[in-house]
Amino acid sequence: MRVYTPAELRRFLAAMDRALERRAEVVVIGGAAAALAYGVAGGTRDIDTWTRVGEDLATAAQRARQATGLAVPFARSGVADGPHDLEARLERTLPRWRRLKVMVPEKHDLVLMKVLRGDEHDLEAVEAIHQRSPLDLSILVKRYREEMGATIIDPRRLRGQFLTMVERLFPEDVDRVEKRLGPRSR
Repeated sequence: MRVYTPAELRRFLAAMDRALERRAEVVVIGGAAAALAYGVAGGTRDIDTWTRVGEDLATAAQRARQATGLAVPFARSGVADGPHDLEARLERTLPRWRRLKVMVPEKHDLVLMKVLRGDEHDLEAVEAIHQRSPLDLSILVKRYREEMGATIIDPRRLRGQFLTMVERLFPEDVDRVEKRLGPRSR
C-alpha cells in the first residue's frame, strides 16, 4: 500500500476544502495527524479520523482523489482509543481554509494513542514528534494514570507499552516512572 507524504496529505485536504459545499470539521488522528501537525516526515497510508465521515466529507474526499490523482483512503478509524478528555484538548492544524476545519489531538494525547497500538512504526512516530517538539514526561504520566483507565487493552500490556515509550524517550527516568506506576498498576 502506498505511503503519502505530509505535502501530499496537505494537497489532498486542500482539494477536499475546495470540494466541500458547506463547512465541515474533521478530527484527524494517527499517522496523518503526526505528519500534518507534528512534522513526522515518514508519511502514512491513509487519513484516519476520530469523527464520523458523513456524506459531505466522503463526497469531498472522492472529488479530492479525482482532482489530485491521490487515492488517499479517508475514513473513520475502526479501532481508535485514547485519553479520556482528548476532545477537550484538540488543536486546529493547517491553514484556515474556507470550509474544512482540521483538528488533531494535542501531541501528548496523540502519543498516548500511538502507545496504545505500540507497534514499531508508532514508536518511531512518537520519537519523531519528541525530537521536533519535546514532550513533557509529567504530562504523559499524569494522563496515563488519570485518563487511560477505560481503554480497550489489557492493562498489563498498556503498562508495558507505556514503559517502552518512556524508556525510548526518557531513558534516565524509566525506573522512577515504573516505581511511580507501582507493580502492574496504573
